[in-house]
This record gives sequence, structure tokens and C-alpha cells, in this order.
Amino acid sequence: MKRFVDPLFEPYSVPYILARKGSIVVKCPKCQSAAYIGADSNRENIELFCHSCFYRKLAEPDYTYSAAAICTACECWFNEPVKDERQFTQKHVHIICPACHTDNIVELHKRESSVWTGSDIRNGRDPFFDQELYFLDYYRGKMVWAVNREHLTYLIDYIAASLRERPNSSHVRTASYRLPKYMKEAKNRNDLIRLLQRMQRKK
Repeated sequence: MKRFVDPLFEPYSVPYILARKGSIVVKCPKCQSAAYIGADSNRENIELFCHSCFYRKLAEPDYTYSAAAICTACECWFNEPVKDERQFTQKHVHIICPACHTDNIVELHKRESSVWTGSDIRNGRDPFFDQELYFLDYYRGKMVWAVNREHLTYLIDYIAASLRERPNSSHVRTASYRLPKYMKEAKNRNDLIRLLQRMQRKK
């Protein structure tokens, strides 16, 4: 019986990996080879770099827009997000007061968001450059992916184990917290391991 102790927290989440100077591996948008996404030493910039074709790109800053003021009619204070991209270049925007529905002309505020905002893998793509993960395949129509080789090794070890244990801190999430049910079921074990090992052989 193969025993496996699931590590605490979420060590294969994007913020966790980048904060510890790890990399997310994606397909290079130029040559389709493995490209690496990492954070600089100050954790201020996120960069994509390909060792094969030397493609390099920095993540562009993200901005949020809002308009805050005291309503000219009811004197209620409001702070409303502005979502319409056509308004992003304007100095002042029309905002309807949420309390009395009066149209107010309000100064638009632009603020740079943290580069870490919303940093989750979605649909097998990275959150910064929207590139497809390098270690990605499908099992019966369902997406199977890993953010890097360490994550891939973890998945193989976890799925191959017939006995999975949690550390003593039972109230803390473990690395398998976000894994879908089909990846945890014994009936899928052999097929998933073969698929992951095939992904592992990619150069």
C-alpha cells in the first residue's frame, strides 16, 4: 500500500509559487516551446520568458476605475465602479446616484491594481498573459493540467497513492483541496497516471 501525506496550504497556487521564486510553465506565444512566468525579486513585475526563442514580455499593469462624490441632490456619498471602457479616457463621467437616482457629473479616478489580482488558472490558461499551460491534456473530455514540473510530480504521487493522509493541522487546506473528484477516484488512477507521465516526458 503506497502512503502519501498531502502537504499543507496550496503550494501549487499561482501566488504561492511566484512568491517563492518558482515558475509557471506555459506555451510560448511565439514558438510554442516551454516558456516560464516568474516574478522579479521585488515581486513588482511578472515576466514571461522563453529559453528557446528568447521571447520576453512583461505583464501590463491592470487598472480599476471609479467615481466617488456627494450627490448634488440628496447629499449621499457614493463610490461607484466604472466598467464602461469608453469612459476610461474621460476626466469626468455621468454617475447615477444609487440612493435617489440623480445624474451626477463626477471626476473619474484611475488606480493601478496589484499584479497579483485575480491570479488563478482559468480554463488552462495563466492569469497574466492568457497563455495556455504547457502541461495540459484531457481525460475523457475533462481538462488535466499542472503549473510546472513540481506540480506534475505531486499529482502523479497523489493519484498513485492508495492511502492519502492529512497532516495533523486538520483545519488547514491541503494541496489537494481544489482537485476535482474524478482525479481522486481509484477507478481513474491508472489512466490518469499514464496521461500525467506522458505530459512529464515533454521537453
